[in-house]
Amino acid sequence: MGDVLLALDTCTRRASIALRDQTTLRAEMTWEAQRHETATVAARVRDLMQACRIAPQDLGCVAVAIGPGSFTGVRCGLAIGKGIAVARGLPMVSVTAFDVLAHAQPPQPMPMLAVLEIGRNRVATCPYEWHGDAWGVAGEWHTWRWDELIQDLAPPLYVCGDLSAEFIAACAQRITIAPAAYNMRRAGFLAELGFARWQHNEVDTPMTLTAVYL
Repeated sequence: MGDVLLALDTCTRRASIALRDQTTLRAEMTWEAQRHETATVAARVRDLMQACRIAPQDLGCVAVAIGPGSFTGVRCGLAIGKGIAVARGLPMVSVTAFDVLAHAQPPQPMPMLAVLEIGRNRVATCPYEWHGDAWGVAGEWHTWRWDELIQDLAPPLYVCGDLSAEFIAACAQRITIAPAAYNMRRAGFLAELGFARWQHNEVDTPMTLTAVYL
């Protein structure tokens, strides 16, 4: 078994993959998959591994974002991750897409709301608070229509994630919107979270790992 972690996030219309060894994030790719994850993710994993000269036997763990998100997207990433893990006899690590997004955000004195598209004009949200050196979940997940979410938000609040132009235009005057670069969910942060859990042996069994659907 190798020492490289492969990270896969296909929960929403943006897909992201990354490769991390014991010390370095070797490579990362994020793109607009537009519901075509099945046709593109496996090929881009292969291309990224070849570009980094990482062979299949160099892999030691697979980290996957397990949702929430679109049904097809979440299922695709989980299926690819399971296929690689089972074929190579590797452990898997699961992370919610909310935690991947939150891990990329800078410290804030305000409470934070992470937002994910889940399809059919609906979004899922999860509240977070900063606790010393990391963001921690501060409540239950909820699903909304965009118009419901816009009406519900009140300052002070920092919001990040899959934010539409209409949402930003409607809310930018009363809440703090994360910069565009922080709103892109990146597999490099999934790799960081996954690697820490792998090192602490907080791993999942590929055959029994399930996705989060809301």
